[in-house]
Amino acid sequence: MEHLPIHLPREARLGGPVQYRWMYPFERYMFHLKKKVKNLSKVEGSIVAQSLNEETSNFAQYYFAPNIQTKASRPGRYDDGGQRPVYHSYVPGIFQEIGRFSRKRKGIWLTEQEVSHIHTYILRNCEDILPYER
Repeated sequence: MEHLPIHLPREARLGGPVQYRWMYPFERYMFHLKKKVKNLSKVEGSIVAQSLNEETSNFAQYYFAPNIQTKASRPGRYDDGGQRPVYHSYVPGIFQEIGRFSRKRKGIWLTEQEVSHIHTYILRNCEDILPYER
């Protein structure tokens, strides 16, 4: 560690800014290519074949009809189609966000402090409470 203050300025002077010699983008791309390997005896050919398949599908997806779901046209992860939920009683606007859960529901119990924080947040941020604030 005692040589670090000596070698770091020299490396910075020789190499310039770190983004020009950083290997992270290349390592990520190599990981992407290695995931495409199906035949371990012919790695390079397998990568080339899968890359051609990927490029072809990326090019062709723009020529499909709009109702056909492709990688570029699929809905987002939390998209429920833009339909607002229907409630049988009045629900304030702060709780009517469009979206869906990312996983299975599970019941949890809140502590008194968490309930207090949520209650304060609702009272300060819900426009439906403003008439009753006085």
